[in-house]
Amino acid sequence: MDEIDQEAPVPKTLSLKSFRGGYAKSLGLQLGDRIVGLDGEEFLGSAADINERFDVDEEEYTRTQIQAVLTVSRDSRIFNVIIDQPLSVKFEEKDAVEAINPTKMEELLQHAKSDNLSQYMIFYDMKKNAELVLRTKSLLAMIIPPFWFLNQRVWEAAIASLLGLVATLAVHWLLAVIYFAVLCLYVGREHMNLAVSFMSYRRFLYLQTIAAETELQAQKVALSIDEELFFQRPVQGLEQIRPKKRKKNQSKA
Repeated sequence: MDEIDQEAPVPKTLSLKSFRGGYAKSLGLQLGDRIVGLDGEEFLGSAADINERFDVDEEEYTRTQIQAVLTVSRDSRIFNVIIDQPLSVKFEEKDAVEAINPTKMEELLQHAKSDNLSQYMIFYDMKKNAELVLRTKSLLAMIIPPFWFLNQRVWEAAIASLLGLVATLAVHWLLAVIYFAVLCLYVGREHMNLAVSFMSYRRFLYLQTIAAETELQAQKVALSIDEELFFQRPVQGLEQIRPKKRKKNQSKA
């Protein structure tokens, strides 16, 4: 009986060993992250199993061929990530020894099966104040760019866009219409790049892209990844504790 137990295979998980491209890095994945779920089901397969799913011709692939939801474990903290491009990473198999909360694991796997998942980018500043950027088309950015600038708290861009509208309107109403149409087209098309640029301008650092059904769920997952984060604009229902400032020990000369 003991011999049978000793020969029983130990469950394996896949750990990210190295990056072969930039896509995984752009999602915020890190070396050592483990793939513990795939499309809402626990994943204990081999590197060959997951490579068969994701290793396609990068010149001929379509997003529908690849799109999947990975449940990722990082130091026993777990989150979901949507994959829609070749992952381009090298895996290594490791024993499944991480102490993942089974209730949390089941919750994340159930979320991964949802058809209403959205992608959120987590940013934070030096004081650990956190912000989320939704990686989907913004109707506000497409039809009222100045209000979208205000929502992003980039006052300079909002003022500049309004001043441009006033200036063109002073010349001719038709010029103002053309100006506003071009502004809507540009901001509507480039608002994701602009949002990331605004975060950099405000000295926010990029942490991670996650998948969640709602902003409240996304904020909760962000706090589970880094408990020191603090949302200054929390969604109703979010419970968080402002970390106490660490006092610097002043040594006497």
